[in-house]
Amino acid sequence: MRFLCLHGLGTNSKVFETQTAAIRAELGEEHEYEFVDGTLPWPKAKELGDLFSDEDEYLAYYDPFDAESMLRALFQLEGYIQAEGPFDAVMGFSHGAALSSTLLLGRATERAGWQNPFKLAVFLAGGGPLSWDALHKNQTMWLNRDYDLSQIRIPTAHVWAINDELGPSMSGVLEQLCTPHLRHGYVHSEGHTVPGTRSPETLREALKTIRRAIRDAQSIAS
Repeated sequence: MRFLCLHGLGTNSKVFETQTAAIRAELGEEHEYEFVDGTLPWPKAKELGDLFSDEDEYLAYYDPFDAESMLRALFQLEGYIQAEGPFDAVMGFSHGAALSSTLLLGRATERAGWQNPFKLAVFLAGGGPLSWDALHKNQTMWLNRDYDLSQIRIPTAHVWAINDELGPSMSGVLEQLCTPHLRHGYVHSEGHTVPGTRSPETLREALKTIRRAIRDAQSIAS
């Protein structure tokens, strides 16, 4: 599978490559990963600590509280998919998951018979999707569990932490907005992060979740 990989707020593609290194190594060499940087300069994410230099450039795809910025990023994402695709899957962390899930939910409500550009989505500490309708009214409004205009109707993997301040209110909501029989979730207690080698058990369970979603996508494709 060819994955489009979208980083978190105040990080960059190099950071996301490092964060996902253990997951990608375990998933095997049959997959390809394309990491795409945001275009908006942003302060370094606090959770990066001293692991990455303060001198590096840190980025965002959009300003989370600016509807115009978000819409621009959504159009840029669609343009990138059209120009550089096709992609089989999207893998997004936090901010990147919010961007991709907003696109998938929003276009599904707007266009009857809209063709999803992905067969699979992997959401790591997923940020909450925003209301497509509100964005077009120049408002930023996060969706909640009561949203019923559309669902993400492809296999999804959701890996998030119960002790992440964004977990239940955003990652958990995103999971609920995906098709029940196609969604696979794992909740850990490692905070706002991507599971890695520092916690082998968390990494192992995250991989099980992602592999289940991959198997579903491959089964549907065949």
